[in-house]
Amino acid sequence: MYKIPANLGFASNLVHYLPTCHSTNEIAANMLANGLEEGSVVLTDFQSAGKGQPGNRWESKPYVNLTFSLVLKPSFLDLNKQFKLTQAISISVATVVQNHISEIVKIKWPNDIYIGYGKVAGILIQNSVKNRAIESCIVGIGLNVNQQEFETKGAVSMRTSTGSSFDLNEILVEIIKEIAENYTLLKAGRFLDLDNEYQNSLYARNQTELFESDSQFYGEIIGTDQLGRLLIKTSEGIKHFQNQEVRLIRS
Repeated sequence: MYKIPANLGFASNLVHYLPTCHSTNEIAANMLANGLEEGSVVLTDFQSAGKGQPGNRWESKPYVNLTFSLVLKPSFLDLNKQFKLTQAISISVATVVQNHISEIVKIKWPNDIYIGYGKVAGILIQNSVKNRAIESCIVGIGLNVNQQEFETKGAVSMRTSTGSSFDLNEILVEIIKEIAENYTLLKAGRFLDLDNEYQNSLYARNQTELFESDSQFYGEIIGTDQLGRLLIKTSEGIKHFQNQEVRLIRS
């Protein structure tokens, strides 16, 4: 049975467990409409229609990985600061993975977690906005923990990287604790601390890579701006890209 501690600063520490469901984010959204408290988690062993970025599905075998959604209510955060929430969540997941493996863990913009060249976790953040503030937020996280074989090219797990298996509930608790700590930094307005850690963790930063947008070009990721746009230095100057507007090409 999955449990998370009650002393993390959230209104709730309840884990709503479903053996199988189509999407934990959708279940959480339905429950949120009926008064789900901040800190609540919707977790499943098998997600039949797990969501990634638009047009993508998340591959995860049952009983060996973590697929869950966390409900937050960051009404203290102005809408123009919503990328700070993305940073806090991404850093949290990356930190937990890094605590258990020796390979370097990076954040592939905006919020995929990579071990080396392999994707170990995906994050989908869905915000509900009211009066220029984020009224509620559903954070969907898929983390490959103990899966050993993948159909998806480039997918890895904590187990494939270490050869060791992990207790799923312990990893879940670590992630929620880490999110709670970084959420506290958000509330305190310590955006610079989070931004520095995020920039230093960016995948392929300061490396010349091949990218594709309207056309292919070589460039160097130098960071993100305050709106969360990716900054790539090219021969024509620094270009800004929104999510889904550019793709890093790597064979």
